[in-house]
Amino acid sequence: MSPFQIAAFIFIAVGPLMVWAFDRKPHTAHLTRICERTLAGLLVLALLGELGAKISDGTFNLANALPMQLCDWALFITSAALWWRWRAGFDVAYFWGLAGTAQALFTPAIASDLFWGRLLIFFFIHAGIVAGVLHLLLTAGFRPEWPRSIIRLVIASCCYVTIALTANALTGGNYGFLSHKPPTHSMLDLFSDTHWLYVLEINLTGWVFFAVLYLPWAVVDILRTGRTPGDR
Repeated sequence: MSPFQIAAFIFIAVGPLMVWAFDRKPHTAHLTRICERTLAGLLVLALLGELGAKISDGTFNLANALPMQLCDWALFITSAALWWRWRAGFDVAYFWGLAGTAQALFTPAIASDLFWGRLLIFFFIHAGIVAGVLHLLLTAGFRPEWPRSIIRLVIASCCYVTIALTANALTGGNYGFLSHKPPTHSMLDLFSDTHWLYVLEINLTGWVFFAVLYLPWAVVDILRTGRTPGDR
């Protein structure tokens, strides 16, 4: 595990807890909002910095520079949720951030010999998304709810997969790793080499992760009301 990776996990573990503890003190709400908007702004600036780095080193092209990775979409929606305390954005960011972006921190699809600035940007972006989601859970008190959050997740995820597959077909890219497996080791190595089956496996696995992330809230709702989600 690289130093940047370790630092990312420390930031995720410590950052949201520190803001939560600080927010519990009187008259600190405005400072909490400053922290939220600072993180949102830094995430967008980091993405622009990554784009600038690709232009600078001559690797910029439509196949790798469009903001079409799932983590790019998670960055925008998490930043918006932080900036405006946008509940609809959180509903999607919660699942994308904790199921997808967090996975990228454990198995980063990035060459370890890149310039340290590129590595810093990569790990900050992914750690910042997860930290932002955890902050909104802890401090803002947001949580996914049935069926609102699931409907939004389904719509957003279907849109992403459709647009990413189209972008890959037009540019020859590998956005969302929907064209082929990344060169670095990851859970995707376990999937089929047949393209249609590979895409199906990615999507089914994603929905399994989404279900696991929603399960604790479903249990809470059942215990509180004595009903299953969706019962009237």
